[in-house]
Amino acid sequence: MCSGEVSGDRQAAHLARTLLLLNSSIRLYGCGGTQMESAGVDIKIKTAHLGYVGFQESFRFTRPLKNALDQIAKMIQEERPDMAVLIDSEHFNRSVAKLLTRHQIPFIYYFPPQVWLWGKWRARSVAKQSRMIIPAFSEEVDIYRAKGGRVQWCGHPLLDLVKPEKDHARIFVESGLNPTLQTIGILPGSRYQELEELGPSMLAAARQIKERHPKVQFILPLAAPHLLPALQRQIGEALMTEHVKIITSHVYTCLSRCDVVMLSSGTATLEAALLGVPMVVGYRVTPLTYLVARQIVSTKYVAMPNILLSERVIPELIQKDFSVKRLVAETLDIFENKSRAQMIRNRLRQIPSMLGTEGAIARAATLILNEASSTVALTCAHQGAQHASP
Repeated sequence: MCSGEVSGDRQAAHLARTLLLLNSSIRLYGCGGTQMESAGVDIKIKTAHLGYVGFQESFRFTRPLKNALDQIAKMIQEERPDMAVLIDSEHFNRSVAKLLTRHQIPFIYYFPPQVWLWGKWRARSVAKQSRMIIPAFSEEVDIYRAKGGRVQWCGHPLLDLVKPEKDHARIFVESGLNPTLQTIGILPGSRYQELEELGPSMLAAARQIKERHPKVQFILPLAAPHLLPALQRQIGEALMTEHVKIITSHVYTCLSRCDVVMLSSGTATLEAALLGVPMVVGYRVTPLTYLVARQIVSTKYVAMPNILLSERVIPELIQKDFSVKRLVAETLDIFENKSRAQMIRNRLRQIPSMLGTEGAIARAATLILNEASSTVALTCAHQGAQHASP
């Protein structure tokens, strides 16, 4: 199993638990992070910190990526796995796919590149190299099939995962929060790059909101342990140490109680949508990356809820629009305007039905196990035929 960033590590971990639940005799190993490791995957190479977005942004990861890929190549040669599963992490797994293909190791791509949103040309190589493709969105099925891929859509895994507990008040108290106070969430992303670009502005906006609404409390879910020092430093620099609570457990329950969240574009927007929480989405990359992206992206929206609803239901603050002033204005416009907040919640209720039905992870795991069994059977039959030959 191979993932190269925090979001993929999380999805891989849930898949791994289900695979082992369905078949405890299989051995899972590969590259990823702490979440995969805790799920029972033997992590040979730590890669969850390698996530990035953009072209110029990739330069800082050139050496770490090369080192990781060299280790993966060695692991493939030594271990000769029966089957590989690539999870998300498009930039990283593109190189891993080439290594697997070179060594004739079949692989399944779980959470493949979202070609329905940008770069449809990528579908050809993914379809050609993969034994099977299991996309998260139904919109990707026809695109990959048109390029010759074997595609099975199982639904979106978040339908299985985004389930807040009912006892909100107890969990709030246990988390050091006051269940009677209004709450705002801050989610600056799961990549170092995102923390650097978005974190300081979001925390500065939170400070201004706190000055206007002294009784509001803020939560900041920790995406991964290796991000904690950077987050603590940013919170301290914003003079918000006493006002921002870093959440490490019961994240969905705590988020579900938020009146509004400020967050980075990405998986978190879909999680917030499934929780029915109004949000303000922000993102910023280098000018060159943005210029190139605008040429190849096929949608006019950035936030997944807006893309799915084909409408700008939630505010998007991209590039120069992403500023402390705009963050404060857009967040307070929702926070102080109950009718607007309710309108957003009503529109977000349409999203779950667009993502399939619950049980997506189990269906995907069953497909993977069946494919792996077929591969092992074919390998054994081939080896038996070779031994029987005179």
